[in-house]
Amino acid sequence: MKLIQDKILFPDILWQRPLNIYKRALGNVLIIAGSKGMAGAAALTLEAAYRSGVGLATLGFPEGLTVIYKKLLPEAMTMSLPETPSGSLSIKAKDAILANINDFDCLVIGPGLSLNSETMQLVWELFFIVEKPIILDADGINAISSGFKVIKEVKKAGDIVEFLKERKSKTIITPHAGEALKIIRAIRKKGEYHKITSDYIDKNKAEIAEFIADRLNFITVLKGNNTVIAANSKTVINKTGNPGMATAGSGDILAGTIGVFVSQNLKNIFEATATAVYLHGLAGDIAAQKIGQRSMIASDIIKYLPFAIRTAESQLDHK
Repeated sequence: MKLIQDKILFPDILWQRPLNIYKRALGNVLIIAGSKGMAGAAALTLEAAYRSGVGLATLGFPEGLTVIYKKLLPEAMTMSLPETPSGSLSIKAKDAILANINDFDCLVIGPGLSLNSETMQLVWELFFIVEKPIILDADGINAISSGFKVIKEVKKAGDIVEFLKERKSKTIITPHAGEALKIIRAIRKKGEYHKITSDYIDKNKAEIAEFIADRLNFITVLKGNNTVIAANSKTVINKTGNPGMATAGSGDILAGTIGVFVSQNLKNIFEATATAVYLHGLAGDIAAQKIGQRSMIASDIIKYLPFAIRTAESQLDHK
C-alpha cells in the first residue's frame, strides 16, 4: 500500500490536548547526541523537540560540553555523561543512561555523536538493551551499519536478521542516500544490489526504503526529495519539503521531531513518524516562502515549525 502525503494523512496523531493535560502525558524524550566539534547537532535536535510540542526532553551529552549546553534551553533537562579522550560519549555512559531509562518514552540517538569506535560500541549496546522505541539518525545509523558489517564479515547477511530479533521494541532509522548505501551493502545477500550507488537509491527511494524496512523490520525514513517512509508493507511518499532544506542540521531537526510524535503516539509509531516528516517538510516550505531557499539554514526550519503545526491543525476538524 503506497500513500501520497501532500496533507496530513493521519489526523489522530495531532490529537487535541484536553484541558487537564500535564507535561508527562505529552511525551518524555531522551536525546543522546553531541561530541567535541559537533555540539550544534544536539542543540538543534533538542530545540526541535520542544518546538514540536514535547512535554519533557533530556539531552544526554559528553561531560566536556557542559559549558556549551548549560544555558542552551532553560526548559531542557540535561544529563552530563562520561566522555572519551576525543570528547565523544564513552562506553561508561551506558550505566548512567540505563539507570534513568524507565523515565523516557523513546530515545533519539545519533546527532553529532562522532565515529569514535567506543561511542559506536555504546550505541550498539544500548540498541539491544533498551526496551523503548529508538530513533537512529546520523552517527547512530553509522554505528548500527558498522555492527551489521562486522556480523556479515564473521557470518553472513542472514545472521543480521536473526540477531535483530533480540530487539523487540520499534526502531526508526532516518538515512539519506549515502547512509542507506552503507546499510544495503551490509545486509544484501548474494545477487542483491551488486552495483548499487547512492544515485540509484536517490532515484528509487520507495524500492530501497521498502527493501530495508522488510529486511530489518525497521521503520525506514529515506530522506531527500519526496522522502519515503516504509514499514510492514506500508509506504508513504511525502510531498512537503524543498531544496533549501539540504543544509547542515536539517536531519537533526527531523530526528527530534520524530522523537516527539513517537513519544506522544506509542501505539501508532509508523503514523507518528510519517506525520513528523510531513510537518518538518512543511516548516521548510514556509521558511522558503519567507526567506527563500538559497538563504535557509536549519534554524529557520525550527523557527517555522510552530507555524507548520498550527497550519496542519487548522485543516483538521478539531479546533
